[in-house]
Amino acid sequence: MSVLVAMTVMHASCGGSKNIVVATRDADLLYYQKDYVGAFDKYSQIIEAYVSKKEPVPGDLYASAGKCLFYSQSESAAMNYFNIAESLGYGDEHIVTLEMKHYAEVGNDKKELEALEKYSALYPDGSEMGYVNYRLYMKYYKAGNFRKAHLRFQNMPDEYKDDIAVLEMQHDVCLHLGRADEAGQIARQLYNLNPNNLIGLSFVAEELYNAVEEKYAAAVKAYEAKKNTANYKAMKSKTAELVPEFRRAKEYYIHLYDLYKRPHDAAILSRICTRLNEKQNAAYYDKLSKK
Repeated sequence: MSVLVAMTVMHASCGGSKNIVVATRDADLLYYQKDYVGAFDKYSQIIEAYVSKKEPVPGDLYASAGKCLFYSQSESAAMNYFNIAESLGYGDEHIVTLEMKHYAEVGNDKKELEALEKYSALYPDGSEMGYVNYRLYMKYYKAGNFRKAHLRFQNMPDEYKDDIAVLEMQHDVCLHLGRADEAGQIARQLYNLNPNNLIGLSFVAEELYNAVEEKYAAAVKAYEAKKNTANYKAMKSKTAELVPEFRRAKEYYIHLYDLYKRPHDAAILSRICTRLNEKQNAAYYDKLSKK
């Protein structure tokens, strides 16, 4: 628009402060009617009129014009207008939301992180905080910032916390932070959500095996401390009582090995079969453990 036209807009369409209000109201109406092209033209005319008069342009006008561009599929241009609005001291929850979602879509990790952290700092009670906590969790986990990731996980909505991929990451976070009890709770949750989940099934199997192996070791230790016929019979009785638990552990580890073919699981199966006096199976799994 030429300076002459811009002056005309200022004097005719927006000549006084009252006319500016009217022109802005007209632009706002077009925006709410979703005529984003028409609204952008109106906002642009008002902005150019301010510029032609060498008067400060209110930041909210750039923000409004930017929103029109965003919803007209001109997202990159919209970001420029939002930057100008913010440089003029204007900001609102809506434009930060559009910024963080745009940068996520185009894969600009740095800019998305900046927008997410800005939203979190400025609008902690905002309607998008659930999404923001989720995205920040993903960013912090990927960067290996496990403490920050753990804090974000605590504030995520259940819809994200019940996601198996998120739970697997949080299990890893807890292990890195030395939070073994929390890691165990998450592993059990993963097993309940999917009995074939590697983390969950491994946890349940290992928990059962370790418990029964500890009982077995205690029975043997009691006999080793004082070897006599009575204590030998007591040891044999106690270890015989453990057979059902060893068989249950064996079932879990067979399932694990069938699913994931890990040598580690085959090695444990070999030890379990030894406890059950299944020599052929023990040798079979020992061989598999060395592949």
